[in-house]
Amino acid sequence: MFESIEKHSASRRGFSARAIGLATTAAALGMGVSVQRSFADTASTPGMIKIISILARKDGESREDFIHHWETVHAPLVYAVPGVLRYTLSIVTSSSTRTDGVKPIDVQIDGLAELWFKDRASLENAASSDAIKKVLADGTLFVGSEVDLVAEERIIIPRG
Repeated sequence: MFESIEKHSASRRGFSARAIGLATTAAALGMGVSVQRSFADTASTPGMIKIISILARKDGESREDFIHHWETVHAPLVYAVPGVLRYTLSIVTSSSTRTDGVKPIDVQIDGLAELWFKDRASLENAASSDAIKKVLADGTLFVGSEVDLVAEERIIIPRG
């Protein structure tokens, strides 16, 4: 997951997703070293780095089995990954496309995961950990396709 992020930055610009405006519900799991921090504290930290993983289940796998494995087997493994300040899962419940001339992005998405880190050094430390190797190995059991995006969050609402 993390090793391929920089190598594939050009190809990510062409990544497809069925809908730009995804309607999702979040199964937010506050995990990692900063379980005591509030979301507001985490969200306002300058330089915060996030990995946003866009996921689709394996062919032939039911939506229910995908979600069950993701929430009950995979997600708890992230507790052991060093430096994770927040971990959220967003389960896609529906999607829509625009009708004003903006082209739809054409791919099936079952969910999004976000891993939050204090800074790039924390991300790199996590990427080299044994814990992330276990997370990635487990992902091969239920994830059919994935793209991982490294992002710096820019908070618009609420205003500072």
